[in-house]
Parts: sequence; structure tokens; C-alpha cells
Amino acid sequence: MRTIIPGLLASLLLLGSLPLHANELELMPIAPDRVGLTVKKSPVLYFYISQATSAPVRFTLVDSRKGRRPVAEVLLPSPTQPGYVAIRLEDYHVVLEEGVQYQWVVLVDVKPGARGHYDPPVVMGTIERVDPRSIDYDDRPCDKDAVVVFAKGGLWYDAMACLNELIEANPQDPSHRRLRSELLKEVGLILPTAN
Repeated sequence: MRTIIPGLLASLLLLGSLPLHANELELMPIAPDRVGLTVKKSPVLYFYISQATSAPVRFTLVDSRKGRRPVAEVLLPSPTQPGYVAIRLEDYHVVLEEGVQYQWVVLVDVKPGARGHYDPPVVMGTIERVDPRSIDYDDRPCDKDAVVVFAKGGLWYDAMACLNELIEANPQDPSHRRLRSELLKEVGLILPTAN
């Protein structure tokens, strides 16, 4: 079950990621619409951005047990090109506890210091770290077979991270991009471009 953060943030999540005009920045969480699983202490999360921006990009991680109080708040580097953006939790010394659901939020403050009502682009996902023994996880190297094993085992975030690692290592191999498209379609995500 996906937990939505109440109040103002929920409104931003519903409205903020939907561009009103063709030239507006669009964000998409690279996450399932349910709780995505990982066995990694500090997994890699992804979001998609439709265009480069110099606007501040804020990442927030909230422990579902602690209400809306953030576990981590990080100002990310502004993306210099459109496409997939990785949030490597290890880079920010963020460690997930096993058995705890976390909501992650990315907000692009396209009008920093704006007064009055405005809806910045915002996306979110939910992640939970599970005990590897509870799912017969074998710590295998990242390859296409590992992606399939991770996905079948419900380790959506680990499958996506491995797949993006394969694409970065061999960008000319179209089979990795096709596999990523299939994985995204399984959770209802269809991105505007195939980068």
C-alpha cells in the first residue's frame, strides 16, 4: 500500500508534476505505484526530468513511522540535460532500515523565492528495504539475468539500478533500453523519450 503524505505536499504531488504548457518542465518518478523493494542499505533512486534546469532540486526522504518529519533533506545538483537522474543514497550517507517504508520526494523549485501560490514540479515514490534472506536473494553481479531475477523477486529498485548501470556501461546496446522500457511498462510508466 502506498502512503500519501497529507496536506500541502499531497496537493503539490497531484498538481506539480503535470505540465500545463508544452515548454514546462515535467518530472516523473521512476518508481512503481506501490511500495518498491530493495535489499540495498543505500539504494539508487531515479526520477525523469524532461529538460535541463538550473533551478534548485530538493530531495526529501521521510520515514513512514515518524509522520512527515524528514530523515534526509538534500539539495541535489541541477540536471544539465533531460533524462534519468540518479539519487545515490550512499553519496548522502543515507541508510535505510529493514522493514521500514520510506516516502521519497523530489521537488524542482522553478520559482525560488516566489510569493503566493505556485505549484512546483514534484514527484514521489515509496521504498522499503527487505531482509535478503526473506526472498532467497543471492548477491549476484549486475547483468541482464540479475535484472530479471531482481524484478521477479520484487526488488524493483535494485532491478532498475542494475539496468541503468548496464545502460551507462554500454549505451550502444539497445537490448538494455528495451528491457528498461519493459520494466517501466510493468508498473505503468511510459516516458516521453527513450534516453
